[in-house]
Amino acid sequence: RYVIVGGGNAAGYAARTFVEHGMADGRLCIVSKEAVPPYERPALTKGYLFPPEKKPARLPGFHTCVGSGGQRQTAEWYKENGIEVLYEDPVEAFDGKTQTLKTSSGKILKYGSLIISTGCAAARLPEKIGGDLPGVHYIRDVADADSLVSSLGKAKKIVVIGGGYIGMEVAAAACGWNLDTTIIFPEDHIMPRLFTPSLAKKYEELYEQNGVKFVKGALIDKLDAGSDGRVSSAILKDGSVVEADTVIVGIGAKPSVSPFEAVGVNIEVGGIEVDSMFRTSIPSIFAIGDVAAFPLKMYDRIARVEHVDHARKSAQHCIETLLTSQAKA
Repeated sequence: RYVIVGGGNAAGYAARTFVEHGMADGRLCIVSKEAVPPYERPALTKGYLFPPEKKPARLPGFHTCVGSGGQRQTAEWYKENGIEVLYEDPVEAFDGKTQTLKTSSGKILKYGSLIISTGCAAARLPEKIGGDLPGVHYIRDVADADSLVSSLGKAKKIVVIGGGYIGMEVAAAACGWNLDTTIIFPEDHIMPRLFTPSLAKKYEELYEQNGVKFVKGALIDKLDAGSDGRVSSAILKDGSVVEADTVIVGIGAKPSVSPFEAVGVNIEVGGIEVDSMFRTSIPSIFAIGDVAAFPLKMYDRIARVEHVDHARKSAQHCIETLLTSQAKA
């Protein structure tokens, strides 16, 4: 009856809300590309990256919904509540007319209500400038974080590209590994959408006290490879070179709308447009979390929010209004 597509924060909180309303047992399926149940993604750029002696975060320690003080929803929790979870089996095709999904394993699922919770994919540097070289990392899931941890254990010099949340959190974690760390970004100061210059300066000084170097107002020309084929340096537009054996890219994210863009949901707003119930233009399809673009009445515009608090609350609001409206029908 209900299918959730996605395995991140919003999916886990949506599942909890179904259970709280007694509507999960035998009626809910989660389709995920992940190998594990939904988890609190913020840990991946924080505690997960700590060195071994600092007691790094590991699953099952941060499955949803522990981030908000709730129960830890392990694989056993989903089984006990009658929720089917398809792991490592992402949606490949979608038919809105027959209300069916096809997964990569060939499974066909029919739904009554579909909740899209696919989140975002990391924005990547182009392959032609070295964006896919060995040693270049992007973080969106546990597999990405595991790969980075492996690199950090061998690294000597790292470059972090981007001065936003991801870049600053990764750089902070890198300090625990005692690595030569340089952050490169095009703006005048870190966190430009959130921090004033004076506030940014305070944080920059704190990072510098811990050995982090900043290269501000800089653009990447390309990432160069060494004789072993791995990344060896970042070359800037002004010709300067910053050596690195590990590069972490945190330059934003793009909403994961595929393959649903082909069925008529509006994605021109930078995500999947929804109403105040997180319902798309197709009544049986909903979108929650990072991928959803919703009406922000205070500013009279459509907004998309990439934040864990929004993922949690949009999931709860969507499922509660969905179940309430169906109960009244």
